[in-house]
Amino acid sequence: MKMRLISNALTVCFVGLTLSGCSAGNQSSTPPPSSTPATQGTVNLVVQDTPPTGITVLSFQLQIASATLQPGSISLLPRPVTVDLAQLVTDTSFLASQVVDSGTYTSLTVTYANPQITLMNSSNAPFVTPAGTCAVGQVCTFTPRLNNASVTISSGVFPVTVTASSTTGFNLDLSIPDLLQSDLSLTFASGQSVNLSLLSALASLTDQQSEIDAVLATVQSVTGQQATIQTALGNSLTVDLNANTSYSYPSAVCSAANSSCLAAGQIVDLNLSLLGDGSLSTQSVTYADASGGAAARGTILATPGGGANSFQVLLHQVIPGSTSAASGAVVTVAPSNGALFAVPFTAYPVVNGGSFTATSDLLAGQEVLLQLAAGGSATNYNSARIYLEPSQTVGVVQSVNGGADSFVLNGLTGLWTASQPVVSQIECQAGSQTQYENLSSASLGALSSGSAVGVKGLLFNTGSPVLSTVIVRGRP
Repeated sequence: MKMRLISNALTVCFVGLTLSGCSAGNQSSTPPPSSTPATQGTVNLVVQDTPPTGITVLSFQLQIASATLQPGSISLLPRPVTVDLAQLVTDTSFLASQVVDSGTYTSLTVTYANPQITLMNSSNAPFVTPAGTCAVGQVCTFTPRLNNASVTISSGVFPVTVTASSTTGFNLDLSIPDLLQSDLSLTFASGQSVNLSLLSALASLTDQQSEIDAVLATVQSVTGQQATIQTALGNSLTVDLNANTSYSYPSAVCSAANSSCLAAGQIVDLNLSLLGDGSLSTQSVTYADASGGAAARGTILATPGGGANSFQVLLHQVIPGSTSAASGAVVTVAPSNGALFAVPFTAYPVVNGGSFTATSDLLAGQEVLLQLAAGGSATNYNSARIYLEPSQTVGVVQSVNGGADSFVLNGLTGLWTASQPVVSQIECQAGSQTQYENLSSASLGALSSGSAVGVKGLLFNTGSPVLSTVIVRGRP
């Protein structure tokens, strides 16, 4: 998978730096100055990823320790940032935004640390990881060996000239299939596993340069129309609130539907916009739990069976509170009595028969946001709130139905083909809300049988899986 520094690729704006990828969720940001000096510009950095084949990577956490422009040894990261490449199929993760002097820059050196991988053995034979043997169908977590800790990129987009009062965006694309070697070690190589591109130029510094979704965080403080948050991956961010920010809170918690609902200590899930000036504007806020509580984002691996109502989840982002829940863990979650099942979004294509109100609507591969409560052991939890969140996956288009504005996706990863029950294909329902990227045209007409794509949307169980598709991205 590829990782971006802003948006779906790595973007460096000499006003800000962001990172984005298959799943975004962690960012580190130094708030930009109120005005950029006339001799300086803004650089934003984001990251994204390209998914692998053969094995199913469920989580690929990696720390971006530093990103330095030359000449001048200009640091774009004020502090290390942790990202999860496996969650950046169509998403982008924010790294940072930095003001730099005007001039021509010839290279970028990126340093990496502390990788941790969780994968599913969807092959037909066991294989050995650094942590031991991974059996067929098993989910295994390990720390891979780094063959090199840094890579310098000096070709492609370089040289890059930053002019006064401008914004430059870098998109860092990390390809998991090329990063992972046959012995499951990691090799960072410019032009192969690591690629850099420029984000689109902006007409105004207040325009959106990238969308940063699915940021699970704890509110640290709220001052007027601005909040400081600590993400589940440990990154501190300052985000702006405005009249267009939407709020999804249980009525018993807050019925105001505005920034007055936010309070220090709350756990929330945010969708953000990275603007050209490096600031982060909040699109939506979803309440996850109260101060001192626990919450997580994760992917359902197995749905209830045999009369049970509990389901199995791989946790991606976790704010543990007093629980022992941890990122990369596979846990069993039981809805508590009267648990709230809900979809905290409205702007997605309508799926006939699509609902999310009970355990019968659960499906392997769904992404969910969970409130967590201790359930008797380190791998068992209860949940009072279960929200359906957008899922991401890659596949190959089998057929296109222009009349129904839909297409069928097969060639799915082991997350689906080894799930319980098995999912061999997904119907993707498109609509006016669907965005088409990296394709010959921004429409369903750009797809045909054999097209390789990444998709993102809400996955509904209508007897068979149907994805309410909000993003379709063409892939090599």
